Amino acid sequence: MTKSFTQARDDSKAYENVSAGERPTFHEIRALGAWLYEQQGFAQEYIQGLMGHADVKMTEHYQAGHGDDAVVYMKVKADLKV
Repeated sequence: MTKSFTQARDDSKAYENVSAGERPTFHEIRALGAWLYEQQGFAQEYIQGLMGHADVKMTEHYQAGHGDDAVVYMKVKADLKV
C-alpha cells in the first residue's frame, strides 16, 4: 500500500515543488489522522480500532509528535477555480 500511495501522490503532482524526501508518506498522513481524532475527543479505544492496532501503545506511538512544539504547520488555500 505504501508504494501505491507514493505513486498516486507523485502522479498527482501536488508535491512536485517539494523534494522527494520531504513529501508526506502514507504513515505520516495516517499518524496525523489518528492525532486529529484524538484532538476531537474520540476515545483512544475507538481510534485504536480505526487504526487496526492490537495494542493501544502502538496507537499512542502514531499520535506522538504532532503537538505544537513538534510540527510547524502552515495554513494554505487550494486557490482552485472551479
